[in-house]
Amino acid sequence: MPAKAKFKIEPPHYPIVYVRGYAMTPGAREETFNDAYYGFAATCVEARTAPKPAYFELDIFEGQLIRFLKQYRYADAFNRGLKDAPRNPSRSIWISRFYDRDHLQKELRTIENHAQDLRQLVCETIPESLEESGVDLGSAWKDYKVILIAHSMGGLVCRTLIQNLLPAKEEQPKQWIHRLVTIGSPHKGIELGAIPDFVEDLLTTKLNPFDANIFKEERMRGYLKLGEKKGKAWKHELHSLGPQEGPYSFPPARCFCLIGSDYHSYGATRHATGNFSDGLVKQDRAYIKDAYYANVHRAHSGYRGIVNCYESFENIHRFLFGNIKAGVSLDHIEIRTPQEPNCKYFYDFEFLASVRGTGVYLHRREQNPCENALRFDRDAVPQSLALHTGFMNSALKMNPDDPFTHFALTLRVIEHRLEKSWLWDHQYPGRQIYNETLEIRVGDADPKQPGDEVQFQWFSDVGGASKPWTGVAPAPDGSFRFPLRDAGAFAGTLTIQAGPWPDPALTED
Repeated sequence: MPAKAKFKIEPPHYPIVYVRGYAMTPGAREETFNDAYYGFAATCVEARTAPKPAYFELDIFEGQLIRFLKQYRYADAFNRGLKDAPRNPSRSIWISRFYDRDHLQKELRTIENHAQDLRQLVCETIPESLEESGVDLGSAWKDYKVILIAHSMGGLVCRTLIQNLLPAKEEQPKQWIHRLVTIGSPHKGIELGAIPDFVEDLLTTKLNPFDANIFKEERMRGYLKLGEKKGKAWKHELHSLGPQEGPYSFPPARCFCLIGSDYHSYGATRHATGNFSDGLVKQDRAYIKDAYYANVHRAHSGYRGIVNCYESFENIHRFLFGNIKAGVSLDHIEIRTPQEPNCKYFYDFEFLASVRGTGVYLHRREQNPCENALRFDRDAVPQSLALHTGFMNSALKMNPDDPFTHFALTLRVIEHRLEKSWLWDHQYPGRQIYNETLEIRVGDADPKQPGDEVQFQWFSDVGGASKPWTGVAPAPDGSFRFPLRDAGAFAGTLTIQAGPWPDPALTED
């Protein structure tokens, strides 16, 4: 019988469910089966630059699953985890072990089967276990939801649950799922860019080794329920969550996608996938339409993998538990460099964002080494360019004596020039026409309005630690605007539109 209820769900700290990626071979599935955490307890140990005489120092990140246990006091649900939890057992971590049956039965089941296992875990096992542990889930479990964090194919398993299985049972996905985070998931399928299309088609659809056609569009549209057409075209794009009206829709604003770009640090598969990828998934295929996302320079998996790294955790916990959403754009763009005749010009816009104390870039778009700069021909450079939407938690202070949260935004613009010739075009080395970092600190002058006090410095200003901070007031539309330093060759305004998070108008919480 359920224990007498003495705990309540503590939003936004809902139970976290990890959903792993593709285990291609029987050996890989056996290895997964023998790991209690399905690979999500992997750690990251790296050498970081240090001053002489050491030159390098050891940097250990214990992995995001363990960090949730330590930093946010989540309980490990395995064995007696909930019974021995030092506090509210609703704040717990679970693993969708959908490969267990595949291994025990010596067969590879379908992605729909794996999603059905996830549904049973989310809709039956977890809430029943929480009630037995004394958690009050509210009338008809109305207070209960879960957070799904999925790697690679796991993101497609989650989407199958959201877009297929729950609606099929006339259950509203947003009543069960609070947030969905995907990490290196192939939302638009996997493209083997270095293999001719006819060979790829033969391999994945005709021969179908290891059920690889689950990443091809026709098969994906089946399990994601995106087969409806409008005339001769598909009604919904492959990376969409389907219809955004009706009781069974799921808001894209509840989703966050991490996109990797470290192609070189992945295994042999990277030679088939090609560049502009994390080694397996192309960058332009790793996001859900209209969802939030961040680009991090990590590989699909492995020691430099996108799951077990600082960058992913720092993004994820701010999206899940933060209280500020900040959209950054570059407005009033002017390129003032002269144009020479018989030359073609194009431009790379690079943007990097970091938070003091993390030691990493939470968002990184640059051509070298990430291959993901925003590139435009000269006559196509927009007047306004959305750079990133990030999340902050004003309650996290790296220095308890500093009432501000500090973050830095780096903007670079590189001009490329091609001299046209009747035989071949000659490209000159790219040249930076703008490169500057803006440091911003955000405080809470009014506790009811987090992030309402904003000050800034340009890194190129002299003065060191003693240089004064400049306060900035919001514009009539609530945005904060920072005209770029005068560079002669380039001009524009960095605009930050900050607001409270979550935004119920978008998330429908």
